[in-house]
Amino acid sequence: MAHRTKGSVLGQVQSGCQDLESSPGLPFQHLLSADRIAAALDRAGVEFRDRIFSPTITLWAFLSQVVASKDSSCKDAVSRVLAHRVAQGQKACSPDTSSYCQARARLPEQVIADLTREIGQELHRDAPPEWLWKGRRAVIVDGSTATTEDTPENQAEYPQSRSQKAGLGFPIMRVVMLFSLAVGTTLDCAVGACRGKKTGEQNLFRRISKAVQAGDVLLGDELYDSYHDIVLLRARGIDVVFGKKQSRHCDFRRGRRLGRGDHVVVWKKPKYDAARYESKEQWESLPDKMEMREVRVTVRRPGCRTRTVMIVTTLLDAEQYTAEELTDLFAERWHCELDLRSIKRVLGMYHLRCQTPEMVRKALWMHLLAYNLIRVRMAQAAAVHGATPRRLSFSAAKTLIHNFAPYLRTACGAEYHRIETKLLEAIALCGVSYRPGRREPRVVKRRDKKYSYLTIPRHQARKRLAA
Repeated sequence: MAHRTKGSVLGQVQSGCQDLESSPGLPFQHLLSADRIAAALDRAGVEFRDRIFSPTITLWAFLSQVVASKDSSCKDAVSRVLAHRVAQGQKACSPDTSSYCQARARLPEQVIADLTREIGQELHRDAPPEWLWKGRRAVIVDGSTATTEDTPENQAEYPQSRSQKAGLGFPIMRVVMLFSLAVGTTLDCAVGACRGKKTGEQNLFRRISKAVQAGDVLLGDELYDSYHDIVLLRARGIDVVFGKKQSRHCDFRRGRRLGRGDHVVVWKKPKYDAARYESKEQWESLPDKMEMREVRVTVRRPGCRTRTVMIVTTLLDAEQYTAEELTDLFAERWHCELDLRSIKRVLGMYHLRCQTPEMVRKALWMHLLAYNLIRVRMAQAAAVHGATPRRLSFSAAKTLIHNFAPYLRTACGAEYHRIETKLLEAIALCGVSYRPGRREPRVVKRRDKKYSYLTIPRHQARKRLAA
């Protein structure tokens, strides 16, 4: 019998996803509510039958694959569902993975994406003032890539690099993400191919720019230093702090001087380029000029090469936003590199082992959902124990959550609250060490097993072995 009412969905969520619940009284606990999952399923019009792998159980099992290990398989996920059912006194399910794989295929991508965005954006908005930068929320934008399984479908959607021969490379997808500086959650993500028209980071960013709200400060590298984008963001009440493009001329003898290596200048609208704009009308709608602030800072550290950092920003008030504060804020942009490393290495998103583009995108959103849920736990631990989320270790939090999960699933009432309290306490104790000036060679000592590289397509290699 098919179910679609909110009541029946909510019942499935409450019985199948108890480990996503949080004890009453904890900050941000509404972000993990069963009502949110039920609402996402309802909006997507999900219909399901009375079966073991309902949408909520499938969601929980899919999440467990991500959190358990970067190499976790579908068989591992099914075995966790089997163990959970036996522990709850329910009828054991088959260890075969076919039903679970079919349920993953039925689970709408929209549900996973909506949950990821809602949880990330609400935690970003609910961050307490002491976690913000000068009372303002800061958002970081950056791009990265991930590889997928080498199938014809994936190659058609996300073609591999032209420098690789057919059958020897992997499809490459480009992702551009928005991160909250205060709490580290992913606010939104855009996915595209790594080559082709309108697949660059700037075009992908424009798809998700609405996730940045009025009053926010957007941080980005020199790639996002675009007259067109800055004008549109500024019109929406969003300030930017970007790295300066090397091609952009900067002369500190001109403009309104604010200090040493700090001035306000007038930028003129660039010439029309059909490749950069949707139409001539779009280019004509831009103002002919706008004021921008340019800041140059020389960074000197003992034992390191002296670097010159160039920043462009719409924050023109030198008294409210000093050059040193802007430089420190721009240095915080590095957090997005650490966040991408956490998602790709700690959660294993550097390679998505799915056979079709649709499942690849679902797996990507599931990694981001797991990442945001871990960030929620870290924010809860930081709020309860007087810390800041950015000073806590993501990899340690992920390990603790994974190890505590079996006991939280079987506990209830006061016992659940006791275990959860100890979990948050352990997360708060796992801080990130402050190691200024630390330098390590980017090399490894342990040698991997020596295997020859595949230089011809695998089916040809098999024929050679048979010959």
